[in-house]
Amino acid sequence: MLIAILGDIHANIDALTATLDVLDRMSVDKIICAGDVVGYCAAPGECIDLLRNRGIQSVCGNHDQCTFNLDHHDNSNVREEASTVFSWTHDRLRPDQLEWLGSLPKVIRTDNFMVIHSSCQPHPNWTYVTSPSRAALHFLFQKTDLCFNAHSHGPLLAMHRPGQSLTMKYFHNLILPRNVRIMIGVGAVGQPRDDDPRAAAILYNTTANSATLLRIKYDVDAAQKRILDAGLPSSLASRLALGK
Repeated sequence: MLIAILGDIHANIDALTATLDVLDRMSVDKIICAGDVVGYCAAPGECIDLLRNRGIQSVCGNHDQCTFNLDHHDNSNVREEASTVFSWTHDRLRPDQLEWLGSLPKVIRTDNFMVIHSSCQPHPNWTYVTSPSRAALHFLFQKTDLCFNAHSHGPLLAMHRPGQSLTMKYFHNLILPRNVRIMIGVGAVGQPRDDDPRAAAILYNTTANSATLLRIKYDVDAAQKRILDAGLPSSLASRLALGK
């Protein structure tokens, strides 16, 4: 079975449609989203409707949660541009779209793997698993050998072998070793931050037990125009071309 895992769509409908077009041509059997469907870009409703219409499951990301719980969320520790987009997004979503965001689970678990947005570590905040120390805490609570997450906006592989040092690295293709705890950061569809502006997704082959990083070109100019036309901060548009 071919399973695609993607995340951090962030209301970028141009990146999402380009990514789904590629996955459709590859005849994937299932697509799962690792959260943050909304935020930063200017097409939140379109992205929600596309996932819903295609029956694509998603976990809840921090932007999804903050948008749904706008009136009850403390934004004091949130960057101003993110807080601005929370309000902008909330005001433009239909009640059924907001309800869908509020219904998203924290975890999707199968017999072979789990999907979360950030870390398995219980924590009131959303943790970026981008260092060996944070990965070590994550692995203490990972319930399956394989876990996919998002949130960091960059593809990353972390492996924990009993009695050995924890491994973290960037990867393109990998045969996943057995009986090892593995966390794969799926990168970002809508706002990559690894100096590559292309959308990212992971293709997981359950038969070959392999993971492949996909990078997909999309119409960045169109996504930038949507942001500027919506009156959102121009920095959110300019960073898309840089992969920052």
